[in-house]
Amino acid sequence: MRKAMDAVGLPVVCLQTGETIGTVRDILCDSTWHVRGVLLSEQGWFQSGTYIPTEHIHAVGESCLTVSGKDAITPLPHLAGLEPVGIVTGKTKLRGKAVITASGECLGRLEDVYFSANWEKLVGYELSNGWFADITEGRKRLPAPASVIIGEENLIVPD
Repeated sequence: MRKAMDAVGLPVVCLQTGETIGTVRDILCDSTWHVRGVLLSEQGWFQSGTYIPTEHIHAVGESCLTVSGKDAITPLPHLAGLEPVGIVTGKTKLRGKAVITASGECLGRLEDVYFSANWEKLVGYELSNGWFADITEGRKRLPAPASVIIGEENLIVPD
């Protein structure tokens, strides 16, 4: 399993030219937790934002993410009809949200997520109950449930 925060901030390197063509700002998932790509730049007033679709990612290493060519960079509007879920950016970002069960138990705040080894799907959450609990007890891990309700401040998971 790989952690999202290990990939955020990595340079994106083009294998054809050897140049750095961007930096991973976020990982974008769909509502079924499949990875749709990595965000390079966010949408702004005068720019549409860019991302690299999963099928154009060659590898995600410890030092960089590689793509075969510059043509991998795609405008965000190509995700039309899909409201991607970001880990650290966007309206539905996951990091920092409280994870609450349907029966009302707060499990902690989401600090990171885990992806399958091939970066295909989100498979788990890393939860924190504050820095003191992180030091004394460590962070909790929770397998990603099939259905999650994403609110502005909370993630609601099944019991």
